[in-house]
Amino acid sequence: MITLLSLFSGSLGLSLIVTSQWWFWLGDQALVQQEEEEDLTQYQTQPNPQATAPKGSSVGWEFKIVRAQRSLFHQPETLKKVCQEEAQGGWTLLEKLDDRRLRFKRPTTYRNKPNPSSNYDPYRSFYGSRWSLTPILSGIIAVTMTALPAYLAYRLVSLQLSHSPSLTPEPASQFPRPSIPPNSSPLTPPLPPLLPSPSP
Repeated sequence: MITLLSLFSGSLGLSLIVTSQWWFWLGDQALVQQEEEEDLTQYQTQPNPQATAPKGSSVGWEFKIVRAQRSLFHQPETLKKVCQEEAQGGWTLLEKLDDRRLRFKRPTTYRNKPNPSSNYDPYRSFYGSRWSLTPILSGIIAVTMTALPAYLAYRLVSLQLSHSPSLTPEPASQFPRPSIPPNSSPLTPPLPPLLPSPSP
């Protein structure tokens, strides 16, 4: 039992290290995605391709990224629905970054146009529910991985102490009395001899 607890505690310690590295990796990935989105959504101005536009005119493009909490854009039906909704505000799909992010663009002239629907936000950047079970599960795993090794270490020390011989001294009443040899002199000193009484 003690050996099993020792091995289990060691494996949990290794798992805690791996979990911490995973958290750092998630943080790095979030930072990389943020830098990527900042570069992709910068304002750009391009010449107007329409031949009927006045000479020298230009059209500005604005960009946005629509995110989802889960990999919703992997489904073709969902992807088509999002593109149809964004088309109400003049947005066209520029590229699919991954199953959770879509990049759209539209001319800046759509800013002055009225909103086609009261239920549609042309500047929305999130699709679907924002609620996610991942942070809750991650917190539970982190607390468990921290508390369980401490509890197992406590149990391991308790078992080791229960199986080790007792080091507590026995009470003094249980020790045998010392034996005195018969020829040994008594411990008390002898009394002095009596002096004769003086004559009257």
